[in-house]
Amino acid sequence: MIRPPALHPGDIVALISPAGPLADEAELVRACEAVRSLGFEPRPGRNAARRDGYLAGSDDERARDFNEAARDPQVRGIFALRGGYGTMRILHALDYEALRNDPKVILGYSDLTAILNAVTARAGLVTFHGPVAALSQFTPEVVAALRRAVCIAEPLGTFPIEDGATITGGRASGILRGGNLSLLAGLVGTPYAIALREAILFVEEVGEAPYKIDRMLTQLRLSGAFAGLAGIAIGQCRDCDVDSEHVYAQMPLARTLADRLGDLGVPVFTGARIGHIDEQWTIPIGARASIDAGVRTLRIDEPAVS
Repeated sequence: MIRPPALHPGDIVALISPAGPLADEAELVRACEAVRSLGFEPRPGRNAARRDGYLAGSDDERARDFNEAARDPQVRGIFALRGGYGTMRILHALDYEALRNDPKVILGYSDLTAILNAVTARAGLVTFHGPVAALSQFTPEVVAALRRAVCIAEPLGTFPIEDGATITGGRASGILRGGNLSLLAGLVGTPYAIALREAILFVEEVGEAPYKIDRMLTQLRLSGAFAGLAGIAIGQCRDCDVDSEHVYAQMPLARTLADRLGDLGVPVFTGARIGHIDEQWTIPIGARASIDAGVRTLRIDEPAVS
Protein backbone atom coordinates (compact mmCIF):
# COMPACT_ATOMS: atom_id res chain seq x y z
CA MET A 1 0.00 0.00 0.00
CA ILE A 2 1.04 3.60 -0.67
CA ARG A 3 1.02 5.80 2.42
CA PRO A 4 0.33 9.50 1.75
CA PRO A 5 2.81 12.05 3.11
CA ALA A 6 1.97 13.25 6.61
CA LEU A 7 0.15 16.56 6.85
CA HIS A 8 2.14 19.47 8.28
CA PRO A 9 1.12 22.90 9.60
CA GLY A 10 0.30 25.22 6.73
CA ASP A 11 -0.50 22.45 4.25
CA ILE A 12 -3.37 23.15 1.85
CA VAL A 13 -6.44 20.96 2.34
CA ALA A 14 -9.17 20.90 -0.30
CA LEU A 15 -12.74 20.93 1.04
CA ILE A 16 -15.20 19.20 -1.26
CA SER A 17 -18.83 18.00 -1.26
CA PRO A 18 -18.83 14.74 -3.24
CA ALA A 19 -22.19 13.58 -1.83
CA GLY A 20 -24.97 15.64 -0.24
CA PRO A 21 -25.20 19.45 -0.10
CA LEU A 22 -24.38 21.78 2.76
CA ALA A 23 -27.34 23.35 4.54
CA ASP A 24 -26.01 26.87 4.05
CA GLU A 25 -22.86 28.96 3.61
CA ALA A 26 -22.39 29.04 7.39
CA GLU A 27 -21.48 25.36 7.33
CA LEU A 28 -18.71 26.06 4.82
CA VAL A 29 -17.41 28.91 6.98
CA ARG A 30 -17.47 26.60 10.02
CA ALA A 31 -15.60 23.92 8.11
CA CYS A 32 -12.88 26.36 7.06
CA GLU A 33 -12.51 27.48 10.68
CA ALA A 34 -12.21 23.85 11.80
CA VAL A 35 -9.48 23.13 9.26
CA ARG A 36 -7.57 26.27 10.26
CA SER A 37 -7.81 25.23 13.91
CA LEU A 38 -6.02 22.02 12.91
CA GLY A 39 -3.20 24.12 11.47
CA PHE A 40 -4.02 23.60 7.79
CA GLU A 41 -5.08 26.04 5.07
CA PRO A 42 -8.57 25.28 3.68
CA ARG A 43 -9.27 25.56 -0.04
CA PRO A 44 -12.97 24.98 -0.84
CA GLY A 45 -13.75 23.38 -4.18
CA ARG A 46 -15.51 25.68 -6.59
CA ASN A 47 -18.68 23.58 -6.32
CA ALA A 48 -18.42 22.90 -2.58
CA ALA A 49 -21.57 24.91 -1.77
CA ARG A 50 -23.62 23.82 -4.79
CA ARG A 51 -27.02 22.13 -4.47
CA ASP A 52 -28.91 19.99 -6.95
CA GLY A 53 -31.78 18.40 -5.03
CA TYR A 54 -30.24 15.90 -2.60
CA LEU A 55 -26.84 16.20 -4.30
CA ALA A 56 -24.12 18.85 -3.94
CA GLY A 57 -24.23 19.77 -7.61
CA SER A 58 -24.22 17.57 -10.69
CA ASP A 59 -22.15 14.41 -10.92
CA ASP A 60 -19.72 16.21 -13.22
CA GLU A 61 -19.34 19.12 -10.80
CA ARG A 62 -18.74 16.88 -7.79
CA ALA A 63 -16.25 14.68 -9.64
CA ARG A 64 -14.50 17.76 -11.03
CA ASP A 65 -13.87 19.15 -7.54
CA PHE A 66 -12.37 15.85 -6.43
CA ASN A 67 -10.19 15.52 -9.52
CA GLU A 68 -8.98 19.11 -9.44
CA ALA A 69 -7.82 18.55 -5.86
CA ALA A 70 -6.26 15.19 -6.75
CA ARG A 71 -4.31 16.74 -9.64
CA ASP A 72 -3.15 19.88 -7.79
CA PRO A 73 0.38 19.39 -6.39
CA GLN A 74 -0.22 22.17 -3.84
CA VAL A 75 -3.12 20.27 -2.24
CA ARG A 76 -1.89 17.80 0.39
CA GLY A 77 -5.23 16.66 1.75
CA ILE A 78 -8.81 16.22 0.51
CA PHE A 79 -11.42 16.49 3.27
CA ALA A 80 -15.13 15.86 2.70
CA LEU A 81 -17.41 18.57 4.01
CA ARG A 82 -20.23 16.12 4.72
CA GLY A 83 -21.69 12.76 3.71
CA GLY A 84 -25.29 12.25 2.62
CA TYR A 85 -25.70 10.48 -0.70
CA GLY A 86 -24.01 10.55 -4.09
CA THR A 87 -20.44 9.25 -4.01
CA MET A 88 -21.34 5.96 -5.75
CA ARG A 89 -22.54 7.99 -8.73
CA ILE A 90 -19.07 9.40 -9.44
CA LEU A 91 -16.73 6.46 -8.73
CA HIS A 92 -16.23 5.82 -12.44
CA ALA A 93 -15.18 9.43 -13.02
CA LEU A 94 -12.46 9.80 -10.38
CA ASP A 95 -8.79 10.17 -11.34
CA TYR A 96 -7.17 7.31 -9.43
CA GLU A 97 -3.97 7.62 -11.46
CA ALA A 98 -3.45 11.18 -10.18
CA LEU A 99 -3.53 9.87 -6.60
CA ARG A 100 -1.07 7.10 -7.42
CA ASN A 101 1.30 9.70 -8.81
CA ASP A 102 0.77 12.25 -6.04
CA PRO A 103 -0.62 10.56 -2.89
CA LYS A 104 -2.49 12.76 -0.44
CA VAL A 105 -4.64 12.35 2.67
CA ILE A 106 -8.31 11.68 1.87
CA LEU A 107 -10.69 11.95 4.83
CA GLY A 108 -14.41 11.38 5.44
CA TYR A 109 -16.98 8.83 6.55
CA SER A 110 -20.58 7.68 6.00
CA ASP A 111 -21.30 8.02 2.24
CA LEU A 112 -17.55 8.63 1.70
CA THR A 113 -17.16 4.89 2.32
CA ALA A 114 -17.48 4.34 -1.44
CA ILE A 115 -14.73 6.80 -2.40
CA LEU A 116 -12.35 5.79 0.40
CA ASN A 117 -12.45 2.11 -0.47
CA ALA A 118 -12.40 2.71 -4.23
CA VAL A 119 -9.29 4.88 -3.93
CA THR A 120 -7.60 2.31 -1.70
CA ALA A 121 -8.39 -0.46 -4.21
CA ARG A 122 -7.77 1.44 -7.46
CA ALA A 123 -4.87 3.68 -6.42
CA GLY A 124 -3.34 1.43 -3.74
CA LEU A 125 -3.51 4.39 -1.35
CA VAL A 126 -4.29 4.35 2.37
CA THR A 127 -7.36 6.53 3.03
CA PHE A 128 -8.94 7.73 6.26
CA HIS A 129 -12.37 7.01 7.73
CA GLY A 130 -12.88 9.92 10.08
CA PRO A 131 -14.64 13.25 10.69
CA VAL A 132 -16.19 15.45 8.01
CA ALA A 133 -15.19 19.10 8.10
CA ALA A 134 -18.61 20.78 8.21
CA LEU A 135 -20.61 18.55 10.53
CA SER A 136 -18.28 16.66 12.89
CA GLN A 137 -17.44 17.84 16.38
CA PHE A 138 -13.69 18.52 16.60
CA THR A 139 -13.37 17.80 20.29
CA PRO A 140 -9.90 17.38 21.82
CA GLU A 141 -10.28 13.59 21.57
CA VAL A 142 -11.32 13.72 17.91
CA VAL A 143 -8.48 16.10 17.04
CA ALA A 144 -5.94 13.92 18.87
CA ALA A 145 -7.10 10.81 16.99
CA LEU A 146 -7.04 12.65 13.67
CA ARG A 147 -3.54 14.03 14.21
CA ARG A 148 -2.33 10.62 15.35
CA ALA A 149 -3.51 9.16 12.04
CA VAL A 150 -2.60 11.81 9.45
CA CYS A 151 0.26 13.84 10.98
CA ILE A 152 2.56 11.27 12.59
CA ALA A 153 4.44 8.59 10.65
CA GLU A 154 4.29 6.01 13.42
CA PRO A 155 2.03 3.02 14.11
CA LEU A 156 -1.24 4.24 15.60
CA GLY A 157 -1.20 1.56 18.28
CA THR A 158 -4.14 0.22 20.25
CA PHE A 159 -7.68 1.60 20.43
CA PRO A 160 -9.37 0.07 23.49
CA ILE A 161 -13.15 -0.31 23.51
CA GLU A 162 -14.83 0.62 26.80
CA ASP A 163 -18.31 -0.60 25.88
CA GLY A 164 -19.60 -3.19 23.46
CA ALA A 165 -19.64 -6.96 23.51
CA THR A 166 -17.80 -9.97 22.17
CA ILE A 167 -19.82 -11.95 19.63
CA THR A 168 -17.07 -14.42 18.75
CA GLY A 169 -13.77 -14.45 20.62
CA GLY A 170 -10.32 -14.76 19.12
CA ARG A 171 -7.53 -12.77 17.53
CA ALA A 172 -6.92 -11.85 13.91
CA SER A 173 -4.74 -9.64 11.72
CA GLY A 174 -5.35 -8.23 8.27
CA ILE A 175 -5.76 -5.14 6.12
CA LEU A 176 -8.48 -2.76 7.31
CA ARG A 177 -11.49 -2.33 5.02
CA GLY A 178 -14.96 -1.03 5.68
CA GLY A 179 -17.17 1.87 6.60
CA ASN A 180 -20.90 2.45 6.33
CA LEU A 181 -22.83 -0.81 5.97
CA SER A 182 -25.37 0.58 3.48
CA LEU A 183 -22.56 1.56 1.11
CA LEU A 184 -20.72 -1.74 1.51
CA ALA A 185 -23.91 -3.63 0.64
CA GLY A 186 -24.74 -1.22 -2.18
CA LEU A 187 -21.40 -1.84 -3.88
CA VAL A 188 -21.97 -5.62 -4.09
CA GLY A 189 -22.06 -6.74 -7.72
CA THR A 190 -20.30 -3.61 -9.00
CA PRO A 191 -16.67 -3.20 -10.13
CA TYR A 192 -16.13 -1.34 -6.84
CA ALA A 193 -17.26 -4.13 -4.50
CA ILE A 194 -14.88 -4.27 -1.54
CA ALA A 195 -12.45 -7.21 -1.40
CA LEU A 196 -12.50 -8.65 2.12
CA ARG A 197 -10.34 -11.78 1.83
CA GLU A 198 -7.82 -11.76 4.73
CA ALA A 199 -9.19 -8.36 5.82
CA ILE A 200 -10.34 -6.87 9.09
CA LEU A 201 -13.76 -5.43 8.31
CA PHE A 202 -15.20 -2.53 10.28
CA VAL A 203 -18.79 -1.37 9.85
CA GLU A 204 -21.02 1.40 11.17
CA GLU A 205 -24.57 2.53 10.47
CA VAL A 206 -27.16 5.13 11.39
CA GLY A 207 -30.96 5.17 11.41
CA GLU A 208 -31.54 1.64 10.07
CA ALA A 209 -33.89 -0.82 11.82
CA PRO A 210 -32.48 -4.23 12.84
CA TYR A 211 -34.24 -6.03 9.97
CA LYS A 212 -32.53 -3.68 7.50
CA ILE A 213 -29.16 -4.38 9.13
CA ASP A 214 -30.03 -8.07 8.74
CA ARG A 215 -30.82 -7.59 5.05
CA MET A 216 -27.54 -5.82 4.32
CA LEU A 217 -25.43 -8.35 6.20
CA THR A 218 -27.31 -11.17 4.47
CA GLN A 219 -26.63 -9.55 1.09
CA LEU A 220 -22.90 -9.49 1.87
CA ARG A 221 -23.04 -13.12 3.02
CA LEU A 222 -24.90 -14.31 -0.09
CA SER A 223 -22.50 -12.42 -2.36
CA GLY A 224 -19.54 -14.34 -0.96
CA ALA A 225 -17.97 -11.15 0.36
CA PHE A 226 -17.18 -12.76 3.74
CA ALA A 227 -15.21 -15.66 2.23
CA GLY A 228 -11.72 -15.61 3.71
CA LEU A 229 -12.53 -12.70 6.05
CA ALA A 230 -10.14 -12.45 9.02
CA GLY A 231 -12.33 -10.63 11.56
CA ILE A 232 -14.92 -7.92 12.18
CA ALA A 233 -14.93 -4.82 14.39
CA ILE A 234 -18.43 -3.36 14.61
CA GLY A 235 -18.59 0.37 15.23
CA GLN A 236 -21.53 2.45 16.35
CA CYS A 237 -24.98 1.71 14.92
CA ARG A 238 -26.73 4.85 16.08
CA ASP A 239 -30.54 4.85 16.18
CA CYS A 240 -30.59 1.30 14.80
CA ASP A 241 -32.18 -0.61 17.68
CA VAL A 242 -35.78 -1.50 18.49
CA ASP A 243 -37.78 1.73 18.63
CA SER A 244 -41.33 0.87 17.56
CA GLU A 245 -44.10 -1.68 17.93
CA HIS A 246 -43.90 -2.74 14.28
CA VAL A 247 -43.31 -6.47 13.81
CA TYR A 248 -40.16 -5.79 11.74
CA ALA A 249 -38.59 -3.85 14.59
CA GLN A 250 -38.96 -6.51 17.27
CA MET A 251 -35.55 -8.23 17.15
CA PRO A 252 -32.89 -6.32 19.13
CA LEU A 253 -29.85 -5.23 17.15
CA ALA A 254 -27.49 -7.27 19.34
CA ARG A 255 -29.35 -10.45 18.45
CA THR A 256 -29.39 -9.54 14.75
CA LEU A 257 -25.61 -9.03 14.74
CA ALA A 258 -24.97 -12.28 16.60
CA ASP A 259 -27.34 -14.17 14.29
CA ARG A 260 -25.79 -12.88 11.06
CA LEU A 261 -22.11 -12.80 12.13
CA GLY A 262 -21.69 -15.24 14.99
CA ASP A 263 -21.33 -18.33 12.79
CA LEU A 264 -18.64 -17.00 10.44
CA GLY A 265 -15.85 -18.58 12.48
CA VAL A 266 -13.89 -15.34 12.83
CA PRO A 267 -13.43 -12.91 15.75
CA VAL A 268 -16.28 -10.40 15.99
CA PHE A 269 -16.94 -7.68 18.57
CA THR A 270 -18.95 -4.48 18.92
CA GLY A 271 -18.31 -1.08 20.46
CA ALA A 272 -15.58 0.50 18.29
CA ARG A 273 -15.72 4.31 18.31
CA ILE A 274 -16.37 4.47 14.57
CA GLY A 275 -19.38 6.07 12.90
CA HIS A 276 -22.00 8.76 13.37
CA ILE A 277 -20.87 9.84 16.84
CA ASP A 278 -19.14 12.89 18.26
CA GLU A 279 -16.07 11.13 19.68
CA GLN A 280 -15.08 9.12 16.62
CA TRP A 281 -11.68 7.67 15.78
CA THR A 282 -9.84 8.23 12.52
CA ILE A 283 -9.18 4.80 10.99
CA PRO A 284 -6.77 4.15 8.08
CA ILE A 285 -8.34 1.99 5.38
CA GLY A 286 -5.64 -0.12 3.78
CA ALA A 287 -3.36 -0.27 6.82
CA ARG A 288 -2.54 -3.54 8.58
CA ALA A 289 -4.36 -4.01 11.88
CA SER A 290 -4.98 -6.62 14.58
CA ILE A 291 -8.03 -7.28 16.73
CA ASP A 292 -8.60 -9.20 19.93
CA ALA A 293 -12.33 -9.78 20.17
CA GLY A 294 -12.11 -11.30 23.63
CA VAL A 295 -10.87 -8.09 25.24
CA ARG A 296 -12.25 -5.87 22.45
CA THR A 297 -9.22 -4.04 21.13
CA LEU A 298 -8.28 -2.75 17.68
CA ARG A 299 -4.57 -2.15 17.04
CA ILE A 300 -3.14 -0.38 13.97
CA ASP A 301 0.19 -2.10 13.44
CA GLU A 302 1.86 0.29 10.99
CA PRO A 303 2.04 4.00 10.17
CA ALA A 304 -0.79 5.33 8.00
CA VAL A 305 1.31 8.20 6.56
CA SER A 306 4.89 8.52 5.42
